[in-house]
Amino acid sequence: MQIIDDIKKNTSSFFSTLSWCLSLAWKTSKYYTIIQIVSQIIIPLLAILASFIAKYLINLLTGSWIVNNPISTLATLFVAMLCIALLRVVLDKLTQYSQSMQSEMLRNKISLSMMDKFLSCDLEYFDNSSFYDKYLSALSDSSALTSIFWTSLACVSSFVSFAGVVFILAQSKILYCLLIILAAVPDSIASAKYTKSLYSLSLEQINSERQLSYLQNIAVDRRFSQDLRLYNAANNLKLRYSRLWENLFSKRCEMTRKRAFWTTLLDCLPEATAVFIGFDIALQVLKKVATIGDFSLYSGLIGQLWGSISQLSSSIMLILDNQLRIENVKSLDKYQNHIYDSGEKRLDKVSVIEFDHVIFSYPGTNKRVINDISFSMKIDEKVALVGLNGSGKSTLIKLLLRLYDPDSGIIKINNVDIREYSLFSLRSNFSVYFQEMQNYSFSIKENFLISDQTHPDIDEAINQSLKDTYCGDIMNKAVKGLETSLSKFFDPDGLELSGGQLQKLALARALFRQNTALILDEPSSNLDPKAEHEIFKSLQKLTDGKMTLFTSHRLSNVFLADRIIVLEEGRIVEDGTQSELMKNNNKYAELFNYQREKYTLPNQPSDG
Repeated sequence: MQIIDDIKKNTSSFFSTLSWCLSLAWKTSKYYTIIQIVSQIIIPLLAILASFIAKYLINLLTGSWIVNNPISTLATLFVAMLCIALLRVVLDKLTQYSQSMQSEMLRNKISLSMMDKFLSCDLEYFDNSSFYDKYLSALSDSSALTSIFWTSLACVSSFVSFAGVVFILAQSKILYCLLIILAAVPDSIASAKYTKSLYSLSLEQINSERQLSYLQNIAVDRRFSQDLRLYNAANNLKLRYSRLWENLFSKRCEMTRKRAFWTTLLDCLPEATAVFIGFDIALQVLKKVATIGDFSLYSGLIGQLWGSISQLSSSIMLILDNQLRIENVKSLDKYQNHIYDSGEKRLDKVSVIEFDHVIFSYPGTNKRVINDISFSMKIDEKVALVGLNGSGKSTLIKLLLRLYDPDSGIIKINNVDIREYSLFSLRSNFSVYFQEMQNYSFSIKENFLISDQTHPDIDEAINQSLKDTYCGDIMNKAVKGLETSLSKFFDPDGLELSGGQLQKLALARALFRQNTALILDEPSSNLDPKAEHEIFKSLQKLTDGKMTLFTSHRLSNVFLADRIIVLEEGRIVEDGTQSELMKNNNKYAELFNYQREKYTLPNQPSDG
């Protein structure tokens, strides 16, 4: 019973895998899939047809088949054989061409699918090591999917030719061998030429291939995860990937098409030579110069039968062995998102933000990072969140932007639960500088366009944002202006910037975005004192009349705030203006005095 159950299980698994592979190929390209399947069916049928023609030919040569005009019949049979041979050459080359094209498309589809999985998944999975392990293993296994597909097609071909196909072996003198060799030389030269050309093309495209890899890495890299979701840049990233891939593919397609045409044409030469050599041998048989043994029917059928069985068996085993790979790739679907974009309301302007008894723990942990927090802020109000590391400042920002949802409590904007707004509408109203914000190895302009692609007068607006954040030192080194790349990774003329310069540029991107509310999470952590002073002086003007929420470890910068909220272990412990909190002489005053002591000279009064 166990053996029968295993057979049933393996049979079901085999057909399930076969169906899945064919379905994937069909979704990738119906055109190339049809070519592949039809070719795999017709090619063995042509061989079988050739075997029957050979049978009648042998019967004619041995006198078993009596006809009125044997020469004319003989010529007709050989014309039929020539047509079959040429058709097979065309189908073989067409199969190679479509396989080459579809392999590229399959790899692209799989890569985009894996990118899409990471670009669309909830932020919580970037803190889940098991998800990373599963993703990386699935990414490795996905590379085997194309070979599994071709193995599946080999199963189709082997099944069709299961009854056997005859290979006609014609033995001839050395002259015939030389003719075949000479006929094959042009095709060999052409194949070598295009192989070399394709290799040279691959060397030329290495930089672009690395860019494709970089775009994939962006989708996976946690440093870009918040940025991409806030600015809804996933589609833009995938579009950039697709355009780059299409450019590479078009060049390969042109080269491959030329190779397919010329090698198909030149491959006909040895095939035609072989057929005409066979015709010459047949004439010699009729003239009693050659023997009937020059033709063999059943040996070829038996050989093909064995080959088909062997191929079918090995293909089935290979598919079954790779079943786990496919299941591993499919298992990514078990990671379901919890941030549902089900809201239908449109948010046009942020006027009031309210946290109402919000409680939150990061997924997979029991510790409350936000513990029953309630506060509100109004338009034109600037609020600073202050507290030690781990007090919950950045987490509140993530909850406000729905990168996570609270365990309990409600966050409202304009007296509406933020879950009732669409994610795009909600996040479009905020311009955010994250303390982990990353710049991309694109041009300066493309970095800004990730933040906002709809900004009017883009170049002018970018330059104004760069001016507001004192990025003149950066632009003085930008030899290509706004088209200068932000690294030398792809462009030798690119910029390699310091941490402070990168922070100023990221801050400029945040200010460039059109918004109704501004969030600045530690906007000066990497800045030198001069740059910090200049930027905060600029921010004082830029945030005038705009709702602003910011965090800062440097309490000297909270002069921008109309109000300060002090957090400790996920709770609000103080809330008021700076003067009020200093008079209270509580937590804020304690933190402020810690930092003031650093700037107090020895033997100088601390409260002077």
